[in-house]
Amino acid sequence: MTGILAQLVALTAYGNNYLAYDHVPADFYPGNSTFRFCRKVDFIEFHKPLFSKNLKETIVAPAPPEWYKYLKKDGCRKLRLYFQGSNDQTGIKEYKRAGMLGGGGMWYIEAVYKGYSNFWSVRWQPGDPKAADQKVWTVSYGRTSTKQKVLNIQVNQDRVKEQLYNTLRELTEFATKPNLETWRKQFESALAILESDEPNEQYYHKDLIPVNNYSITAKQILFAAGHAWAFGGMGSWNDLGFSNKEDNDLYEKLSGQLYYTIIEAVISAVNSY
Repeated sequence: MTGILAQLVALTAYGNNYLAYDHVPADFYPGNSTFRFCRKVDFIEFHKPLFSKNLKETIVAPAPPEWYKYLKKDGCRKLRLYFQGSNDQTGIKEYKRAGMLGGGGMWYIEAVYKGYSNFWSVRWQPGDPKAADQKVWTVSYGRTSTKQKVLNIQVNQDRVKEQLYNTLRELTEFATKPNLETWRKQFESALAILESDEPNEQYYHKDLIPVNNYSITAKQILFAAGHAWAFGGMGSWNDLGFSNKEDNDLYEKLSGQLYYTIIEAVISAVNSY
């Protein structure tokens, strides 16, 4: 998965641990791997001053641990991930844009209160590309919608696991075609993770979630989905094309199927705790 999505997952998962137990690992920020390339991660609210047409940003928390404290004091009960697809589905397919900054639909963190939810979206901005410590991004989460209907999306894990398994099997078979060996190996590795007893051990973000809070099925589908993420810029899986119409049609079908199954897998796993 992208670094943006990985950070959303981590913030949600560790946030739920804090809301339940008043605990977050001492090295979570900035030690968690999802913050590796971030100069800062803050949290803002918007308001319009009297007699002004412009919204003003106010920082309510300068870092994730302070945001968790702010949420709990504010009455937040749990955090959930929510994905909203693009309104216009007539142009370039969503999975084709998934590797672009801000492309492929929008992810939100839903902060659930008693009777309503607030939604937070994220903004990544590039900083110094030559920074010696490689911290080249500044990240802000903004509360963009308040007092909305509670969504708390839940997706059946067994159904998602079966769907992910079937899609990866089909993609593995498809990727036996010439020049697709790298992709075949990636999809085969994701299949192995889907059955592993320690699915996070083979993933880059081993610390993506507090693993003890989640069932083995939740961990399998989350880390398999992360490993199966093949959507990026030039040269990625979603940048391919085939001259044979039958092959190209199947490629597009399976690619879209993989993209939306990964989305369901992430939501199903993270929102289960």
